[in-house]
Amino acid sequence: MVSALRLMTRSSPVSLLHRTLLPSSFSSSFSSSFQHFSDARAAAIRAVAAECKAGKSIAELCELGDNIITEKLASVYKGKKIEKGLAFPTCISLNNCCGHYSPLKEDSIELKDGDVAKIDLGVHVDGYVALVATTIVVGQTEVTGRAADAIMAAKTAGEVIIRMLKPGNKNNAITTMVEKAVASFGCHAVDGVVSHQIKRFTTDGTKVITNKSVPGHTIEECTFEQNEAYAVDVVVSTGEGKCRELDTKCTVFKRAPDAKYNLKMKTAREALFKIEKSHPKMPFSLREIDDTRTRLGITECVRHELLQPHPVLYEKDGEIVAQIKFCVLLMANGPVKITGTDLPEGIAKSDKQVEDEELLEVLKQSIKKKKKSNKKKEEEGK
Repeated sequence: MVSALRLMTRSSPVSLLHRTLLPSSFSSSFSSSFQHFSDARAAAIRAVAAECKAGKSIAELCELGDNIITEKLASVYKGKKIEKGLAFPTCISLNNCCGHYSPLKEDSIELKDGDVAKIDLGVHVDGYVALVATTIVVGQTEVTGRAADAIMAAKTAGEVIIRMLKPGNKNNAITTMVEKAVASFGCHAVDGVVSHQIKRFTTDGTKVITNKSVPGHTIEECTFEQNEAYAVDVVVSTGEGKCRELDTKCTVFKRAPDAKYNLKMKTAREALFKIEKSHPKMPFSLREIDDTRTRLGITECVRHELLQPHPVLYEKDGEIVAQIKFCVLLMANGPVKITGTDLPEGIAKSDKQVEDEELLEVLKQSIKKKKKSNKKKEEEGK
C-alpha cells in the first residue's frame, strides 16, 4: 500500500475561476469545460499515487499521468482551435531528489518500499493552469522518522502560506513565517524554490513568495491583491536545502519566450519548429518526442538558450526532500484552494511540533473571513 496524501477534487471553485481569472466574454460552457480540466488533474495524480508500488518503473508512471491528462482533455473544446494539455509533465522525484525527474524508459529506475516520492504535474485549458504536487511514501501506511518531519514541515508551511496569502499582505512577511514553520521540524526549505503568481499562459509571474531568504538573492517586495491567483510551491529538505545537478539527464524543457537565434543545423530548426507548434508556451518532456533527429536538435536549441532546461536537482545523499504544491485564488472572503492535497491526520507522525507563539497564532487563524451577523452589520451602519 501507499501512504498517499488524500487528493482533493472540488467543484465549487470553478465558478470562482470563471469570475476572476477568465474574461467575461467566455460563455458559461467554459465552466463545464474547466470542470473536465480539474478532473483531469485530479484523476492523473490520484492514479499515479495509487500505482506507486515497489517494482514499478518511474518512466511508465510518468507516462501514465500524462496519458490520463491527455485522454481526459480530449473531449474539452473538441473541434476548436484552443490549446489544452500538460502545463507541466508528470515528474516523480525520489528521496533526496528535489524535482524534475521525468526519465525516458531507457534511463528509468524502479520504485522500492520506503521511497519518498514527490509527484508533480500540471494541466491547462486555453492557458489557464492548474498545478499540483504531493508526497507519498511507497509501501507504508504510517510515516515516521525524518520522512515524517519533512512531510509535516511542508504541510505546515503550506498552511501558513494559505492563511497569510490575503489582499494587502506582503510576500516578505510570509517568508519569515515559512522559515519558522520548516525549522520547527528540524528541516530547511530548498534554496531557489518560490511560489509564483499565475496568469493566462504564465506559470511564473512577477510576484513571488520565496520559502527561504538566501543572501545575495533579493526578492522584490510585493503586496497581494484581490482576484490574483498563485501556485504555492513548498519544497523542504532534512538537509541544508542546497540542491545541485548531478549526471541525471534533463528531460523537461520550455521554450524561452523572447529568445531568438538563427540556428545553423537543419535538425535544430526542425526541432524548434515542432516544439513551437506543439508546446509554444508550456514545459514538455522528451518522452513526448520519439524522433531521434528532433532530440538531437533540442540539444542545439538548449545550447543557444532557445529552450530553458528544468534540470534534475539533488540534495546530499541520505537526506529526504518533501514537496506540496497547490493553486490559490485570492477572494474577498479569503483565499480559496482550487488544487492541492489533504494530508489525513496521523499519516505522518513526527516527534516534533510547532512551538513558536507567533507561528501558532497564524495557524489558529481561519482561512476564510467569518460572515458578519445581521446585528453587527446594523451596528456598523449606524
